[in-house]
Amino acid sequence: MRTSEIMGMSARFIEPSFDALVDESFTGIILTLPAQEARLVVDEEDWPLALAVRDGEAWNAASFLLRPPIIEVIERFEELGGDVVHTTQDEFMLAMREYYSLHILNNTLMAMEDLSPDRTAKVEELIASVWKGRRGEECMDCGCGSGMGSLALRNQGIIPLAFDNDAGLIARGLHEGRLIPERTMCIDATLLSHYARQVPLGLALMAGSIIDQTAMMWRAILEELFSMTRETLITVETEKEANMVRTWALENEKNVEMFENERDPFYDRWVCLVKD
Repeated sequence: MRTSEIMGMSARFIEPSFDALVDESFTGIILTLPAQEARLVVDEEDWPLALAVRDGEAWNAASFLLRPPIIEVIERFEELGGDVVHTTQDEFMLAMREYYSLHILNNTLMAMEDLSPDRTAKVEELIASVWKGRRGEECMDCGCGSGMGSLALRNQGIIPLAFDNDAGLIARGLHEGRLIPERTMCIDATLLSHYARQVPLGLALMAGSIIDQTAMMWRAILEELFSMTRETLITVETEKEANMVRTWALENEKNVEMFENERDPFYDRWVCLVKD
């Protein structure tokens, strides 16, 4: 659902990107914009989700979906007067992810097409072998790239929530239809818990290369993923990398099944299935 459908008009959100929705400085900005009218979006508990203000014909808005509002937001709305719009947290989250995904699609230079149909088929076989009977469950697609993992998950009836910090790859995945706008985020994966709720499953395909120079970064990413999922499937190229992932999971008091994936001689050769 588009933000315009929820709000009853088209507004430009002053936060430049989805990851900026946690930045409290934008609350102060929306309060200082010149305006003649306001519109307040609230959730099921009448908690403010967004404030939009009109200056002439133009509407500007700020979102409080991922940061708390302050009392001045309500005071500014009451000062200007206007309509209150009701929605749900879930609907507004879908709309905000869609808004910023479409912004990426329309304003970012796409990466070159990188999909390997052969690898996609092998990944889908791996997912099917590990996660039988998980249709309809949500799965974090960590480091989604252009959406190969999301495509494989959807083909198995699993619902991906995809994220990466590379807007060019995300733009390619959105353009090709492998990534779905309302279920895609361009964020720093080490801060995943700031942007999403816990889900049952997680996926990280070819988490690496994990070398001495990148190990701490990948540990931070995967530990965040562990904390947000009950079961996570991670693939890496080498046994050494898999042992590092296994160690990190055990240090986070997780159970780990590590095995060699003979379907793929390179990218997804070693697998760690991490469970609570």
